[in-house]
Amino acid sequence: RPPSPVLTMRVRPEPAAFAETYNNNVPQVAWTTLVADLETPVSVMLKLAHGQANSFLLESVEGGAVRGRYSIVGLKPDLIWRCHGNKAEINRSALTDPDAFEPSDEGSLDSLRTVIAESRIELPEGLPPMAAGLVGYMSYDTVRLMERLPDSNPDVMGCPDGMFLRPTIMAIIDNVEDLVTVVTPVWTEDGVDADTAYGRAESRLGEAVADLERSVPHEQIKRAAGGVVPEPSSNTTREAYHAMVEKAKEYIFAGDVFQVVPSQRFSVPFDLPPMALYRALRRLNPSPFLFCLNFGDFAVV
Repeated sequence: RPPSPVLTMRVRPEPAAFAETYNNNVPQVAWTTLVADLETPVSVMLKLAHGQANSFLLESVEGGAVRGRYSIVGLKPDLIWRCHGNKAEINRSALTDPDAFEPSDEGSLDSLRTVIAESRIELPEGLPPMAAGLVGYMSYDTVRLMERLPDSNPDVMGCPDGMFLRPTIMAIIDNVEDLVTVVTPVWTEDGVDADTAYGRAESRLGEAVADLERSVPHEQIKRAAGGVVPEPSSNTTREAYHAMVEKAKEYIFAGDVFQVVPSQRFSVPFDLPPMALYRALRRLNPSPFLFCLNFGDFAVV
């Protein structure tokens, strides 16, 4: 029987170089690289995250035919930032308590800038892009933090206007070289020496590598009874939507606008995992920006 990959993986940087950076109070990353010619971005996501909240997969298909070189999986954030309007909240204990949000003293944009600044890590040469960072979304409504615009639309979903995760595990799949680089950030902590910090980083990487050695969890996807898919419902009527289009055309004729997007919200019951929807969309409608952001209570796909 071959030795466990957790015991034989090579962690970088070497302990001495890690300790020098750590003792200079500089944040850094530790990583290991594995051959991944039997993996796909979806299999890596399913093995590492297996449906857990606050995980994501990012991919890219250019021109509907050429898959981007890198795909990115992230999970187990130690920090989560979110905002509703100009009120921001930060959870700095996300690994142990996903609901431990505390209000920020700053407005949403300034609060996010602060989190970005404190999360900045200088990456060593040779690592693939997005080996560390914040991943999430800013909704259309956050434009009101930059411009004075009316806000008369009802909030029917109750999701945060913006939300970002700081993963402690990032797996970057190189689709050209068939490699997966597993990365973990390391922040200096009072009372934690370099050897202890290195051991903890090694442990995080080892757990991820062990998960990658598992078989992909295959679950039978439920199908709608009798093959009948529910009809989507709109938040407006056909007649009301046509009236919106006519009103937009009048504004264009008058020279008041040069671009307008009349829109309606469609909803449909959906009780499958977010990855089930993502897997269907990535096959039916590949795009330059493919993403599955699973926040537990809701997902953005």
